[in-house]
Amino acid sequence: MTALLSSSGLGGQLKGGLAKVTDHRIAGPVVKLAVAYVVLIEIVVQLVFGQMHLGGLTLGIRDAPVPRAIFLNGATIGLLYALLGMGLILVYRANRIINFAQAQLGSVPAVTALLVMLRKDVNYFLTLPIVLLGGMALGALVERTIIRRFRNAPRLILTVATIGVQLLLLAAEFGVQTAIVGKQVSSSNFTTPWSTLIGWNIGPLRFNGDFVMAAVVTAVICALLGAFFRFTDMGIAVRASAENGERASLLGIPVARVSTIVWIIAATLSAVAVFLRAPMTGLTLGSSVGASVLLYGLAAAVIARMESLPMCVVAGMGIGIIDQSALYGTRRASLAVATMLVVILVALLLQRGRLARAFDAAGGTWQSVKEYRPVPAILRQYPEVVLAKGVLANLVLFVAIVLPLILPERFAARFALVVIFAIVGVSLVILTGWSGQISLGQWAFSGIGAAVAGSMAVRGWDFFVCLLVAGLVGALAAVLVGLPALRIQGLFLAVTTLAFAFTVQNFFLNKDYFGQYLPKTGDIVARPKLYGAFSTRSDVRFYFVCLGFLVLFLLIARSIRKNRLGRILIGVRDNGKGVQAYGVNLAKTRLAAFAISGFIAAVAGGLYAFLNEAVFSTAFRPERSITVFAITVIGGLTSLPGAVLGSIYVEGVPVFFGGNETIALLTSSLGLLFLLLVVPGGLSEIFYRTRDNFLRWVAARHDVHVPSLVADSLVRADEQPQDVIAGAERAVGAAEILEGLEPLDLIGCPVCGINIPVLEAKDHEHFRVRTETGVPA
Repeated sequence: MTALLSSSGLGGQLKGGLAKVTDHRIAGPVVKLAVAYVVLIEIVVQLVFGQMHLGGLTLGIRDAPVPRAIFLNGATIGLLYALLGMGLILVYRANRIINFAQAQLGSVPAVTALLVMLRKDVNYFLTLPIVLLGGMALGALVERTIIRRFRNAPRLILTVATIGVQLLLLAAEFGVQTAIVGKQVSSSNFTTPWSTLIGWNIGPLRFNGDFVMAAVVTAVICALLGAFFRFTDMGIAVRASAENGERASLLGIPVARVSTIVWIIAATLSAVAVFLRAPMTGLTLGSSVGASVLLYGLAAAVIARMESLPMCVVAGMGIGIIDQSALYGTRRASLAVATMLVVILVALLLQRGRLARAFDAAGGTWQSVKEYRPVPAILRQYPEVVLAKGVLANLVLFVAIVLPLILPERFAARFALVVIFAIVGVSLVILTGWSGQISLGQWAFSGIGAAVAGSMAVRGWDFFVCLLVAGLVGALAAVLVGLPALRIQGLFLAVTTLAFAFTVQNFFLNKDYFGQYLPKTGDIVARPKLYGAFSTRSDVRFYFVCLGFLVLFLLIARSIRKNRLGRILIGVRDNGKGVQAYGVNLAKTRLAAFAISGFIAAVAGGLYAFLNEAVFSTAFRPERSITVFAITVIGGLTSLPGAVLGSIYVEGVPVFFGGNETIALLTSSLGLLFLLLVVPGGLSEIFYRTRDNFLRWVAARHDVHVPSLVADSLVRADEQPQDVIAGAERAVGAAEILEGLEPLDLIGCPVCGINIPVLEAKDHEHFRVRTETGVPA
């Protein structure tokens, strides 16, 4: 009896009993859910967004608790976020990627149906086929025409391809809105048959049949999915492919067909979610539906560990409650979006071990990232090479200096914009291309830099001091974002930086929260008169200022790459555990990459503020961060000239179409997808391939053997490793039948490709040794 009453005995009994309850198959989830609700909703949410009485203390930001009606409203809307998260989980389990086009897949058919119903007076039930069949068709089309072509590509490349799909569908959504509504931008509310069917009041809110329909549809979908995965052959095949795609393929499961089914289901779930959400929250025409909704779906999927559909439903309801409570407590929708960064960070950090192993199992590698060598020293003095370098240098000087001077001044602002995005591209080359840290929020660092530089400029600070302080603040912000990156890697870091981009636009650049630190409405961020003599008021002159900063950062980045830090960054990217064996501190190296890239991106943002002579939060939308990432991939992730080429392509080409925003989206989306399919190394790979072919021609013309060029020509970039092996097997087979000789009796010339008897190799022209160089001819 004494032992039972002792603290250790009683504690052990309580612990054992609690473990039995929480591990129970039915009671365990119920208890965990109840505890999570009390802790997260009744305590944390009330403390942060409402009021809570704790003993004799009253805590919170408001004078009353958040009403339970707000919780009910949020939970219902959260069910639709859960549908989006379920689609993300299905695609992740089937393809081991995070589908950044998930929300856009559903928004295109859903927005089409909503606008047809609103503006063309089409019956609600007649628009349902547009949602369901449109979502199914779009999911199948994207998977078969785009995703399937990347089935042998690294998961990183396939994930980047979904960004291209997202940008392409974004252009399609804007096209649909323009075609149906015109260019009018307004917020629209929708009346459905369920809106007037039933209705009741709970506290301060009015509920109607749309909320009931959202709950009913979600329940039906969950039941159908459960039955599909458990009782149908295709459902079992999907589960098998999700566990181990290679093993499923060996067992005869049609993995390609399974992938198509998964994308059809995911797109349909997204379409239903967007369609049901609009009558409850409204639809803002002229803006994208998918971008902000994607963030909520990602948060639900991450909390569910990218694997559990039931947990995703619960997580979606919790996210909906947090979202609506934030809206009620602050009266500002922007803060609700900003809270998702905290939710995602906490979920990822608590689950980092399992998610990290999942990412490793996904096969996410950097094997497709290319490094380019300089021109071989032996060829640099030949007249053809010297002439080509001169022509290229003159072409660059003409485009960068002469063209802005001879074109009308109205083009100068676009030239400056191209240069600014090229600077941000340079920062991404350092962070993503060299150190391997995927960032979808780089433009957010530019937004911070613009806010700092703009605020100092309107207070009379020197131009260069403004940019220096902006860069330092951007570096500090990048380090703070990089701290979680020490524990979160790969695709999930991309999710975190995307959430950071939303937080910067909706919170840090929001004048409701940081108005005293931001330029006030009407304040002009005046362009400076440098050294009291050189005025930069004209767009042309300010363009040359931006060009000077671009050249400076290109030289700094080139110096970093050639020195020890650059080699360490590459080593950390390719084999972090390996470089640790040489005493390299991974944490410091990654934070250094974040700091350098954040400094450069923030300075670019400061230049952007001076270019526009104002700071607007809408100029730093998260979609712009995704476009900046696409610019860098299009140019070439590891190439500094590629950052410039990508910016010229994405931001310069639309100039010929009057700066049309849709054309800009198409250049980034179609250009990204085309290059990933044909040349994953981007425009820089095309340039260096052309250069190497030219150098081979020069070497052959002067009868010079350059081993590196010969080795490059043996394995083409468009060949897969299995193609090379098959070619070698065919060559061996051909050798075996030539005059009955054994394979080792012949040797293939790497220059002309002729099979030569070994005994005669010393007399072959390409195997003779030059006495003056000591290398084969």
